[in-house]
Amino acid sequence: MSSTDYPVPPRVRFRIGVSGHRGPPKFPLDAEAPVRAVVERIFKIALEEGRRAESAYRACAPAGDAFTAAKTPQATDAAGNGADFVVVSSLAEGADRLVAEAGLKAGFTLESVLPFGRAEYRRDFETKESQAAYDALLKRAGAVFELDGKRDDSPRAYEAAGLIMLANTDLLIVIWDGMQASGIGGTAEIVDRAIADGVPVVWVEPINPDAVRLSWSSGGEVPAANAYARPAATFHPADETALAAAMKEILGLPMQSEAQNSLKRYLNTKERRWNFCPWYSLLSWAFAGRPLQRGDFYLPPAVADTADKWQSYLTILPRDRAQRPAIENILLPACAVADHLANYYSLVYRSTYVFNFSFAAIAVVIALGGIFIHDPAIKSYLVIAELAIIVVVLITWLYGHHRQWHQHWLECRRLAECVRHLRIFAPLGIGGSSARPRRSLHSSEEDWIDWYGWSLRRLLPLPDRVVAGDYLQKIRDAVRKTEIEDQIRYHRANAERMDRLDHRIHLSGQLLFAATAALCIIFVGSKWSGVLDDVTPSARDLVLSTVTFLTALLPTLGAALAAIRAQGDFRTLAEQSARTAKRLAALDTVLAVEEPSFAELTGRIEQLSDVLMADLRAWHTIFQTRPLALPA
Repeated sequence: MSSTDYPVPPRVRFRIGVSGHRGPPKFPLDAEAPVRAVVERIFKIALEEGRRAESAYRACAPAGDAFTAAKTPQATDAAGNGADFVVVSSLAEGADRLVAEAGLKAGFTLESVLPFGRAEYRRDFETKESQAAYDALLKRAGAVFELDGKRDDSPRAYEAAGLIMLANTDLLIVIWDGMQASGIGGTAEIVDRAIADGVPVVWVEPINPDAVRLSWSSGGEVPAANAYARPAATFHPADETALAAAMKEILGLPMQSEAQNSLKRYLNTKERRWNFCPWYSLLSWAFAGRPLQRGDFYLPPAVADTADKWQSYLTILPRDRAQRPAIENILLPACAVADHLANYYSLVYRSTYVFNFSFAAIAVVIALGGIFIHDPAIKSYLVIAELAIIVVVLITWLYGHHRQWHQHWLECRRLAECVRHLRIFAPLGIGGSSARPRRSLHSSEEDWIDWYGWSLRRLLPLPDRVVAGDYLQKIRDAVRKTEIEDQIRYHRANAERMDRLDHRIHLSGQLLFAATAALCIIFVGSKWSGVLDDVTPSARDLVLSTVTFLTALLPTLGAALAAIRAQGDFRTLAEQSARTAKRLAALDTVLAVEEPSFAELTGRIEQLSDVLMADLRAWHTIFQTRPLALPA
């Protein structure tokens, strides 16, 4: 298992999918040679643009071993660079095989998703020559994902295979006559879905293969919502220059400079070890009874720590020769670094606002101490101490603001969650929580986190597995035991801890203000009853000073606690975690009794992702408007 001090850098792994007609009359035999020539040119362009993009990727990452650690065994091509090129095909007669063979010839690797088990799917092909060609391609495939389709519902099986292919594709080649779908799972339906999902589509028409057309709204001029209504309208003529430009954009780094700079900054952020800001941990210990832990001060090595946490998942997850190594060597380290950086930035951000509000109150305490001191020399030391605290608070705020602790915390936590979710999506061949990067009319909306998350998803091959009952049960068990149960446990504990923290801080503030009111009442009563008139002048002066000190101090401490409570919004966090835990428990109950099938399990995992992402969005909404602020 690889180890790195830096985030796993992106690497080009360009996946080209295929859909199209199986043969005459829609794909005439005499069209195969010219279509093959066009496809080979497309592959040549892909290789050139992919290698150029790889150079740009390398420039983003820090020098050292991090790039090497991110490679899978098949990641280096014959030219010796890190780019990898993949054809994803269902190996049907006609278009699927033509593109697969052309890709292998160009140096691409092959991954296949089959609608049925390989033996059952072989029955689709009537001649011995066709079956032999099918068998030969299977042997050359780096991964073969055999779905559990049923013959009595074969259109749905073909549709499922097509959708899995799309989820694992960066560019789709369709060999298509342009006619609308005549049934479920056909080429036209896959084209419609690809365009709606933002997958770039290269259309090669068998009767006129040189007139290549492209559907890729790089400028956002054709919204995806219109694709189902008029998919053909999204295509425009594309020569080799246009195809190269599209591939460059598909593979390129985020276009917007701010997003690109954020990506580079993240990739060059070294893993943190020590946390010298334990103030939030001390607050949780004092008010919520949370014991102090070693992790509050020292963050263990990210990859080793995450590997321990993932051990149960890796034990349950079925092994295969393709996807499992990538999960261990790429996904786990990527999640580990993002998660540990999120934990680190969470500690320093939260500790900074606790420190600032608390020590601002201490500065007031020192200032109030001057009530009892009348010697200017001694009082000057108090003023110096107060000034020192104010300067430290100001420096801490400026440093945290400059280092963008708040922003980095939000970004790293969102990234860590999106990457962690890939471990439950990938074994079923489905997409993931990160949105497929697509250009927008508003380039300022570009999101480096989605870009980076998708770049990691590209690096995960299809599973080399047969989708059968045992496999589905293990995936379900992995999801339940290592994702749902862990998240339920976390959210229940977090809800309880945040509720206790909120309640006790709120109660402490109320007691401080109640004590202030009580002191005021006692003082006024003492004065009006004549008690103060019976004491010596020196004692009376001491009482007056003490009352002034306490009636100013106690509300100040209460206000500091109120500010910490407002900044942390512990009540909202408690309620949000409680809701998420209930939703996860309800979903777990369904999974526990439901007999898993591929379609149903895929749907449940997508529901699980919706719950987790809803929680993440709510959390992000809570904190995105709460940057570090001066206690003023």
